[in-house]
Amino acid sequence: MFDCKNRQLEKYIFRFFVAPFLAFTSMLAFSQENAGFEDKDMGLGIGYALVRFNTNFKFTDKQTNQSIFIDAEGTLGLPDYDAVPVFYGTYRFSPKHAIGFSYFKVRRESSILDFDDTVDDAHIVGQATFSDDTQFFNVFYANTLHEDDRSRILGLFGINFLDIRYVFDAEGTITYDNMTTVGTLHEDAGVLAPMPLLGLDFWYAFTPKWGIGTKVSLVAGSYEDIRGWVVSTNLNAKYRFSKNFGAIIGLSYFDADITIEDSLERTDIVYGYEGLFVGFHALF
Repeated sequence: MFDCKNRQLEKYIFRFFVAPFLAFTSMLAFSQENAGFEDKDMGLGIGYALVRFNTNFKFTDKQTNQSIFIDAEGTLGLPDYDAVPVFYGTYRFSPKHAIGFSYFKVRRESSILDFDDTVDDAHIVGQATFSDDTQFFNVFYANTLHEDDRSRILGLFGINFLDIRYVFDAEGTITYDNMTTVGTLHEDAGVLAPMPLLGLDFWYAFTPKWGIGTKVSLVAGSYEDIRGWVVSTNLNAKYRFSKNFGAIIGLSYFDADITIEDSLERTDIVYGYEGLFVGFHALF
């Protein structure tokens, strides 16, 4: 059993640090070039991420303690994969200090005209629609903790704004506890919360044109009736075409666990993805 636990731990560490990842929060090194590059004050970029989603949510009525659990990609047929545009930028205002941002939006929809399935303990026969409208925006300050001719270590401090909204609508016959009714079911899960971000960004230059880096960041905290945490890891390679243009390709792993709690209902949201990112940026 101990060996099994060790293998599981090794598998988790491998996935955590070398997993598929997006580079949209790892853009500071775009404008802070390694040996052989001239430093630029500002960098702006755009890219696309092809990611695989793993999301679900659970609604719990506090008065009856009844719950509805929904697997977004499984039960409701949301697309497992999607191409997401990503915008990023950074401004270096001194040799050791910089600020930056990244933004992306996910919009997925599914419509099932012949829906016949059990959503947790409620069996629904009819039609159902489901949408995922999610935005992620973060701003950060980066401090150069270490720097030499080939390597750089950055400390990241910032705010991550999570804007997640799920809308589920079903219409038809709904059976719960052997009681069948004809009607509609509507569930709306939304969260907009600013949470503190902490992270480390490591970069190493193999040549004046090629570099590789990895970043680990953690977002955790609470805001009003919302609490949650986010773990994100990235592994990126960058290439410099010229003094003013470059590209980045990378893998990303992202896992968010959010709880929304009010006097009547508790909503638990798990939002995860992993995938490949390719971006191009200009340096000024």
